[in-house]
Formats: sequence, C-alpha cells, structure tokens
Amino acid sequence: MDVRTGDIQITGWDDPHVEIEAEKVVHAKSRRKAALKYKRVQILLDGRDKEVHLRTIYPPRRLWRPFRGESKLSVDFRIHMPYDANFVLKCVDGDVWVRGIIGQQTLLVNYGDVEIDIPSIYRLRSLRATTWLGNVQSDLHGEDSAGFSRKILFWNPSGTQDIRVKVHMGGIYIFQFGEEY
Repeated sequence: MDVRTGDIQITGWDDPHVEIEAEKVVHAKSRRKAALKYKRVQILLDGRDKEVHLRTIYPPRRLWRPFRGESKLSVDFRIHMPYDANFVLKCVDGDVWVRGIIGQQTLLVNYGDVEIDIPSIYRLRSLRATTWLGNVQSDLHGEDSAGFSRKILFWNPSGTQDIRVKVHMGGIYIFQFGEEY
C-alpha cells in the first residue's frame, strides 16, 4: 500500500479474500469545488492471487505552494485481509490501526499514529518500532515514553512474525489482545 493522506484500519480475518473499503473525504466551500477535487483523487488497485497493490494518486503539487490544500483531500481505508497475510504500508499523513494479523508487517508513516494489536506474543519473533519524534507505548516490556528517537524492541527466537514500524512524527502503540490465531 502506498497512500498519501488518510486513516487506515487493517483487520485480519479467516477468509482468503481481501476486502477494501475506501472513503474519499474532500473539504471545499461549494458542492461544485468539492466535486472537482473529488474527481482528482484516484484510488488504484492492481494485483492477482498472491499480491495486491493499492495506491492513491493526488493532484500534482505546485512548486510555489506545495502543501496548499493538502488537508482538504484524503482517503480513509478499512481493509479486511487474511490474518496470515504479509503487507507493506507507506503513508505520508494518517493514523494506522492493525489488528489480528500474524504475517510480516512493514509500516512507514511520516506523520500520524500507529497502533498494532498483536494476536500472539508467542508467534512474534521480532518487533522494531521507532519514532523520530513522538510517543511509544507497549505492554510487551512496559514501554511508555515520549521525545526524540523513541523505540520499542522485542525479540523471541522461536517466533515467526516480524514487524517493522518507522514513524517520523507521531506515536507508536503496541498491545497484545490475546491468543486468537
């Protein structure tokens, strides 16, 4: 997944299919302006049986005001995927929630919070979560701190799942929610 702005909820389920619900959010002063902006944001989905690519395409930025209007366009996603699927997510600005996934995870977020609920501490082999500026909180080792260069590290040699999280500015929250899978 490669998305620019919007919140993302990813939930694992016991179904071999991926279900993606996308909601475009546009703020404008009139219905006509909103309709024009709405059409300029595109959602691209490509893939086959074992690999799916999801991207959002936004209007090009202007050199003289590159971030003007950025907060007025976003796409929020609610995704159900097989609980044992692997995924890579890149998000420029948005909050991310992941629940019930035992596959490999890589999350790169520039601005936003990431919350991961780990289904099995025994399946987790490694977790490396870092934020340049923000909060980290976890019940794995009792981490709870804020500031520059915060991280959560976990290692279990008998596990199979690897999780990598890198947040530029924002929080990282890692919790266990029980042995479901």
